[in-house]
Amino acid sequence: MVKEYEGKELEKLLGKSRTQILRLAKEENWQIVKKKVGRTYKNFYLAESVDNYIKALEEKEASKPARVRTVIKKEATTIDELPLWNQRVAWARYILCNKLEEQYSSSAGSKLEIVENFVKNASKDFPQQMEVIKKLSVPTLRRWFGVYLKNKTNPLALSSGHGTNKGVRRIDTEVLEAIRGLYKSKNKPNMMFVYERIVAAFGTDAISYGTMRNYIKYDMTSVEKDKARMGAKEFKDTYSPYIIRGYDDIKAGQVWMSDGHDLEMMCYRGNKKKANRERYYGSPKLIVWIDVKSRLITGWTLSWTETTESIAIALKRGIEKYGVPEQLFTDNGKAYKSKILKGTDELDGIYASLGLEVSHALPYNAQSKHIERWFVDFKETFTKSSITYKGGNISERPERMKSFAMDKIAKGKILEQEELEAALEAFINYKNHSYYALRRETGRKAHRGRGMNNRTPLEVFNEENPVGERKMLSDEKLRLLFLYEEIRTIQQNGIEYLGNTYEHENLYFHQKEKVKIKFDPHDLRSIYVYLETGEFLCKADKLQTAGWSNDIDSIKAKANRRKKIAKLEKLIIGIREEEREETGIIEYNFEKKEEEKLIEVKKKKKEIYLGNGIYQVID
Repeated sequence: MVKEYEGKELEKLLGKSRTQILRLAKEENWQIVKKKVGRTYKNFYLAESVDNYIKALEEKEASKPARVRTVIKKEATTIDELPLWNQRVAWARYILCNKLEEQYSSSAGSKLEIVENFVKNASKDFPQQMEVIKKLSVPTLRRWFGVYLKNKTNPLALSSGHGTNKGVRRIDTEVLEAIRGLYKSKNKPNMMFVYERIVAAFGTDAISYGTMRNYIKYDMTSVEKDKARMGAKEFKDTYSPYIIRGYDDIKAGQVWMSDGHDLEMMCYRGNKKKANRERYYGSPKLIVWIDVKSRLITGWTLSWTETTESIAIALKRGIEKYGVPEQLFTDNGKAYKSKILKGTDELDGIYASLGLEVSHALPYNAQSKHIERWFVDFKETFTKSSITYKGGNISERPERMKSFAMDKIAKGKILEQEELEAALEAFINYKNHSYYALRRETGRKAHRGRGMNNRTPLEVFNEENPVGERKMLSDEKLRLLFLYEEIRTIQQNGIEYLGNTYEHENLYFHQKEKVKIKFDPHDLRSIYVYLETGEFLCKADKLQTAGWSNDIDSIKAKANRRKKIAKLEKLIIGIREEEREETGIIEYNFEKKEEEKLIEVKKKKKEIYLGNGIYQVID
């Protein structure tokens, strides 16, 4: 069966109108067969001659460079989104078609006569519309009218297609791939860097700078470009969606959050001096605990590194003043997840001792920590007021800090650590209440955060978590709960930890056993020792080392330890014997039995008992 294309099918395949298909068929000598379909005759084009043209067209298109749009094309959805010139064209065509429809219904004669007469008198009857359209023919008007009948409520359909191919250029695929490869680099090269290397590789005729710039700008989305040029964290912080937490399901005092922040200002580091007798200075780290609902800073401390101790001290200060929270949400840093705070299978940890539920933020995810916003505000309102402010990075660094040494700029103005801590205490108290109260007095909102309802952080905390309902701890209980924990094995001389040896007579009877020790990191004179069962064993004191000379005090201490152990041993043996008598258990003396067996063997004069059930025969 001979393959044929119907006219409508060919129009769709080649993207051309009926008139263009007829003209092309004449130029290419396509074979046309007229067939009666229903009551009309239609043209059918033999596929053999048409397919050869299509194949040649595809080969020609494939040999050409790729078509690239260097100017973004905006698709209009309403007539108002078109450029003004095209809006005028669309409305002019729409009005002409509307008037032609009226004449079709009101005038006598055939439609051909009516449309020919309409076109002939259009300049006189519709001067405003013809000023926009310029010229008009019968076929053009009839084509517009066909579109009009299908889109009577949408003048956008009659807009001009002029400019559809604006910005389309033909560029070799190899050149485009090279542009993408150069630009999508983690080094983030600029466009001129890319263009210089494209020209060096392909010549000046390969592409113009403007075309390359538009290609980079419009062919690749910003997400695609930045994913290739940014690091994983930068891209995630810029583009990845994040959770927006609400505050309706929590109350003040329930959830505390913590993080550390490197101060962008200087203070002295104690009295430690360099070789030239100048004192050390640097930027300390601020560890902060904040109540999530009220934004109240509950506890804080300054340290030179983010350590477990600094985190625990800040938390302890907050609990001393505002009571124990229910949950903690912390940074994902190593110090926050240490065994001292979080515990292990063998250690409870400070969090568990306080009965706190703890969760950690996702790594490198600043959006999940609301405290980051407080640090930004802290930097703008506190840190930047210091003469020693040095910025968070090189681009933020003040000019004076780039030109001269720190000690020459702020000589005599660097704060002592104690002075900085006093200033921080005053600032935090001010931001917890006074600052927002003053804002309210001037007619502004006290705090604009969600759930604050024009209140200061301290007001929210006190209203939702009254003093009488807070879980407060005594100083002694708080001290015990914040003791550090470790698992150690009792040695011959006691317990060794941090270079010290801790002794007590009770340890003697548990040598080689694993025990849990608790201690105050600020007072290592003694430790608390607990058995694996959790039973308290003793409070062991640090053993003083003996000198190489005749140290009488050490000798006396050793003799005193032995006396205590002997006395305790007699006490333990006496208690055990009493328990055996009460239960009717008679102790089996293995040494006595061994001696009796040896005597019996000697009497026989034939074999000697060597112990453990072994006898040696003698001649």
